[in-house]
Amino acid sequence: MSKKLIIVGAGLNRGSMTLAGADALKTADVVLYDRLIDKAVLEYAACPCIDVGKHPYDKNCVLQRDINGIIAEHLAENKIVVRLKGGDSSVFARTAEEVETARAAGADVEVIAGVTSASALSAKLRSALTDRRNIPGVVFITGHTKEGTLDNAYNWEALAGLGFTIVVYMGVKNLGDIAGRLMEHGMEPSVPVLIGESIETAEERIMFTVLGEAGRFVDENAVKHPATIIIGEIVNHAG
Repeated sequence: MSKKLIIVGAGLNRGSMTLAGADALKTADVVLYDRLIDKAVLEYAACPCIDVGKHPYDKNCVLQRDINGIIAEHLAENKIVVRLKGGDSSVFARTAEEVETARAAGADVEVIAGVTSASALSAKLRSALTDRRNIPGVVFITGHTKEGTLDNAYNWEALAGLGFTIVVYMGVKNLGDIAGRLMEHGMEPSVPVLIGESIETAEERIMFTVLGEAGRFVDENAVKHPATIIIGEIVNHAG
């Protein structure tokens, strides 16, 4: 049996995991899973399942280099390793780093896409992220950069002027800062903002505000991690 890393996007709950993802779990010798997966999907696996979930702003949580080391350790034993990620494995999931780890170990790699939270949130509201008539694109950004600062993370003038939907992942703590930078570069305070907290869980909450009030929204602890934020006129299409 040849060693292999299979990276699986688990979606937001058992119902949104793909059949390909479920089949991959059945073949695993070990599963390394993230904090935000629906634990019910682990029922597909008949092998040890190891929690390697990260917690935001927790210095004691599992580091990415530790996860890479665990992957390499199991691949060295010629195992099939399934790396199970919440949402979609291609969106802010550090997949590239884990693929590099597997390739350095001489292992085969397979990546199975999942359902990302922005798509799930817009679908829940019977809407979309784009509209070919007046909102021709969408851009995904993170509010929690590796360097820890948003100063030079993006071309804020370009973002504000695109006329695209802006989706913010991991942006609760810095939502006020993000909103302020967008308004400084020309985006109107009245632009609608949609926040989906703990999507597809028992704690799910969906909230609406506007860009000019977004900072206050966070300051008053009205929203908690994890949350996905959608900024733009597309929010007005929500039904």
